[in-house]
Amino acid sequence: MAAISHFNRIYQALSIHVQFMTGPTWVMFRCNSCQRFSGARKGQKSIVCGHCGAREGLSVVQEFSNSSSLSHAISLENTPIEIRKELEKALSKKSNQISITETNNPVSLIQSFANDQGIIDVDGIIAELKSSGFSENDSQAQVSEWIQQSEIEGMVIRLPSGELMLL
Repeated sequence: MAAISHFNRIYQALSIHVQFMTGPTWVMFRCNSCQRFSGARKGQKSIVCGHCGAREGLSVVQEFSNSSSLSHAISLENTPIEIRKELEKALSKKSNQISITETNNPVSLIQSFANDQGIIDVDGIIAELKSSGFSENDSQAQVSEWIQQSEIEGMVIRLPSGELMLL
């Protein structure tokens, strides 16, 4: 099998970025059976209601560019109206703490902290978030989430040494 050059790894990463990280990538849908809201990745082959398991009668009601916005919207929609205001306050405090996903592109940030061999400087990304005003714990949690999502999407692999490599 031929070795993948550094250029090919960058091209693959950019292709994945275009396919998965641009535009709305998440959908919120309503189940006609139980009347509750759930979410899924846009373009997913099979969507199932997370509450009752229905596979039919699911209507997409809104699209989102990140999973945290989707989660926030689903939480509000599935909350009884009587306590929705309290939940909105609590969620707005949390989203104010970690709003970097809306101001910076996580993929670009990860790519900018990869060296010539594609090894990602995770501590550098965390330091960048801390310099933007985030706490140590919030920075680590956010970077961990981005890395996990990047691994799922095949943009990053974890090497036996524990280092992360951009593909």
